[in-house]
Amino acid sequence: MTLETVYNEFVITQKLKGNSEKTISYYKSCISPFIQYFGKDFDISLLSVSNVREYSLHLKDRNISSNSFKTYLKGIKAFLTWIYTEEYITVNLGEKLKLPKAQRKTIDTLTKNEIEFLFKSFDTKNYLGLRNYCICALMLDSGLRKSEVVALKISDIHIVEGYILVNGKGNKQRIVPIGYNSQKHLIKYIAQRPANINTDSLFLTKDFKGITGCVIARLFKTLQTQKVGQGFLTSRIHAHLLRHTFATMYLENGGNIYALQQILGHTSLEMVKKYVHLTQAKTVVNFKNYSPLDNLK
Repeated sequence: MTLETVYNEFVITQKLKGNSEKTISYYKSCISPFIQYFGKDFDISLLSVSNVREYSLHLKDRNISSNSFKTYLKGIKAFLTWIYTEEYITVNLGEKLKLPKAQRKTIDTLTKNEIEFLFKSFDTKNYLGLRNYCICALMLDSGLRKSEVVALKISDIHIVEGYILVNGKGNKQRIVPIGYNSQKHLIKYIAQRPANINTDSLFLTKDFKGITGCVIARLFKTLQTQKVGQGFLTSRIHAHLLRHTFATMYLENGGNIYALQQILGHTSLEMVKKYVHLTQAKTVVNFKNYSPLDNLK
């Protein structure tokens, strides 16, 4: 059986498992170069440990970052492990593929002044301005991903109870709390939403159709150059920066790391620990606020 044939079956399996298009696209971007390197007609039974190591060296020679290198290898590792579990090969080559330690990136967050600046930029008396306020509020105050905001339905919103149902990665549903400010603006937004439209999508375009990821991308492109008062919003602002800011401030305000894991929708606590490191670093900087002796009356 050829590499291409097995790869096509792998993609179909991922779709049947309910993986998102984004996840499938990730696998394609990792595995396609692997297939091109060996050739689509390469006999899968001939794959060996030396082949895998050879390709790893080939990737390294492309001078990509350590994080990109690890990302590519993770996709290939998943593919090779699947080939083994399907009994197309007798050796688990995925197990033999050791992932390097990727460089830990410093997490960027918005300052409190930047947050105030951001929300002052919206004209909430305007329908689209109010919509954009709510979109950013759900990202910064509840930690939602861009794709999760796009997928929200009216039926997912439980304002009185103070939570929303979110369909996250892998089609996993979770309950996410919403703050008073978000509740207040969502009530106003939903009240202005036309009742006679043929869609259950929460956030709509000016033509009253469900928004796409492109709408949010354009929103942040505009925000990067938005003038507010005497200055401009930060040019580094993007959707995931709001999620990072939420997670960091949640812990700084005394939030529980295990609750944060559930809110963010991470399957592993390791994904959340990066925010703990950032919070600890800020504690060192602001130690005078916590020092027992310095705070003696």
